[in-house]
Amino acid sequence: MKKVIFLFLVLIFTNCSSEQSNEMSNESSNEEMIIVGGLGKTSNEYVANWNKLVSNISSDEDTLLYFSINPDKVRWTSTEQNTLFYQFGDIENTNSSFVINIAIRDTIVDSVEFFSPASTDEVSSQRTKLFFLILVAMADETLDKDGRESVLSKVGLYDEVNSPDQIGGSVTLNNVQYVVEPLIDKGLLIGVNFYTTRIPNNN
Repeated sequence: MKKVIFLFLVLIFTNCSSEQSNEMSNESSNEEMIIVGGLGKTSNEYVANWNKLVSNISSDEDTLLYFSINPDKVRWTSTEQNTLFYQFGDIENTNSSFVINIAIRDTIVDSVEFFSPASTDEVSSQRTKLFFLILVAMADETLDKDGRESVLSKVGLYDEVNSPDQIGGSVTLNNVQYVVEPLIDKGLLIGVNFYTTRIPNNN
């Protein structure tokens, strides 16, 4: 049976040639970039560090506007105030947007869930690649370029698959668990959830 590589994954992980998606994965020429993570920190620190990372990646105004988190638009998902919600690019008024949920435990960021819509649109695919690299950097600031790419590879984002339900996987590295799960409706891939969760060090 002939292998099928879903166009969503092909565009994201093999054909991302734009400056946006390559700036972080090719930052070897920018050795002065300092990454400060966010897991295990307060939600305010997470948002601030996310925006610092985005500003280090690019000075393009459109990139900064789209990828940065506007603190004034971060909202609690419920009255329990244990998960913060933010939607990227809501000004574009699209039917399907990138969404981040930041789970809080004992006032610190314990885990992050990021939703990426499935799309054959090249711009959306390029954005997805950069978002995933940012999420890995925010989870573990000690990883270099190769380390971040290795995480994406180990969770199955470069694998050939026969059906949407074969997409994804998990890996634990440096006390951080990374999980990718497909969202499927009537056999069609509608998006991917990417989870980053800190694992307490009991040693």
